[in-house]
Amino acid sequence: MNFIAKIFFCVLIFSITKNSLANTNTWYLDKKISDIKFELPLFMSNDVKGKFNSFEGFVVIDLENKKNNRALFSVKIDSIELNYNKYIDLLLSDIFFNEKKFPIIVIDTKKFEVPKNKNFNQFNIELQIKNIIKSIPVNIQVNQLANNLVQILVEFKFSRTEFELGKGSWKSTLLLRDKVKIKANLFLTKN
Repeated sequence: MNFIAKIFFCVLIFSITKNSLANTNTWYLDKKISDIKFELPLFMSNDVKGKFNSFEGFVVIDLENKKNNRALFSVKIDSIELNYNKYIDLLLSDIFFNEKKFPIIVIDTKKFEVPKNKNFNQFNIELQIKNIIKSIPVNIQVNQLANNLVQILVEFKFSRTEFELGKGSWKSTLLLRDKVKIKANLFLTKN
């Protein structure tokens, strides 16, 4: 599925599930209290650290079958905040994210089973950056805070070079390392 089709699909799925399942088994991301942060090591310097300020997402839980659960999240690349502000335009350019052509990152769990151990679990997600999709293992911790509020702590790493984040001299991993670490503190509410 090409990138534009995937964006359209995400919007369509979000609209359909929001209208049809909102009061049964769909949990929506509370963007006001959630955050998505990242870190990329630099050789002999302070690590690149930042966060994304604009993202959407929801989780659909299959209460009967318990196997057809799905989570879908999107992150707007141009909402990036960075400790090296002078490099934001470089990151948005075609050398890294090519934000004009590929404005969002998509995270899709496909189908997953509700974990038996809610404190710590690992499963794979599909991470799409640009037109590249890779299966990435993630660690999650689920905390039920109230009947209608769940906290999900997510941690994973991915290879920036596998997603073609860095062209030319920026492709080298000597100075700008390869593994990007993502930490998300997500709060989901049931409407």
